[in-house]
Amino acid sequence: MTNVKSYTDKEILDRCASLPSFKGFPTTYWACAIRSTEDANDQFDDKVYLFCGEKFVMVTSCTTNKGNKGTGVVCADEWNYGCYQVGLHKGKTLAGVQRVGMAYQRDFSVDGKTNPTTEIMHDIRGFNFHSASHDLKSKLVKTNIGGWSEGCIVMNDIPKFVRIMEYFKTQKVFSLVILNEF
Repeated sequence: MTNVKSYTDKEILDRCASLPSFKGFPTTYWACAIRSTEDANDQFDDKVYLFCGEKFVMVTSCTTNKGNKGTGVVCADEWNYGCYQVGLHKGKTLAGVQRVGMAYQRDFSVDGKTNPTTEIMHDIRGFNFHSASHDLKSKLVKTNIGGWSEGCIVMNDIPKFVRIMEYFKTQKVFSLVILNEF
């Protein structure tokens, strides 16, 4: 389920370039996640767009918010250059593993919405880039986040996640920018 509206490549690139933390587009593969303003509880209602330089490659649904058990929320409208390297999420499944600090806040509410209430922090907390399944051969497209996100960027379409990671495996690190829906 994806509630965030669709954007053109130019709209996304222009918005990314307008951020105060923008230092230029990576020349390699990088991800741009767009966080839905709807913030549907326990749903994959965001999108992640894969780019190579300024060229669009593919898009899939994801979540950038906490799941039912999570409390971390990576800040939006912020570039995170070189934030991930290919590795294993919790030592179990292929993922982009956080390698540098990222701006985030904590949300300890249990109202089903994302309401970060703490000051912005910048450390490594394991906010990884992974799928919603350990079985990467699955054709599964999950519908509920459950415990799969404690602040991570989580893709629910397993085959598309595997394709994205094949691109990221060709480079040492990759970058992420999260945008609030605009």
